[in-house]
Amino acid sequence: MDKKDKTFQNALSNFTFDMASRGAIRHLADLGYSAAGIHNRLDFPTPVSQIEEELRAYQAEKEAADASGVTYEYVRETDAYGRTSLRRVKVTHGTGQ
Repeated sequence: MDKKDKTFQNALSNFTFDMASRGAIRHLADLGYSAAGIHNRLDFPTPVSQIEEELRAYQAEKEAADASGVTYEYVRETDAYGRTSLRRVKVTHGTGQ
């Protein structure tokens, strides 16, 4: 397999993981499930090692957000013509404001 094919396979694998597992893994982690528990609950076959890797990355993201005190949320907005869009808004925690 040449470099172009490997790049495509890697991109396809990442996309598949994003669509099929990443959100579910993060949601179940927030509910307190372990990697093995998450593995048993997923509909898409995902190796436990990949689940553990995602849990480590998610925990690191949460710790970085907690340390900076800044997180983001998405706000749905509808304009005068009925078009709906999402806007990312910075949310600051712990500043007393």
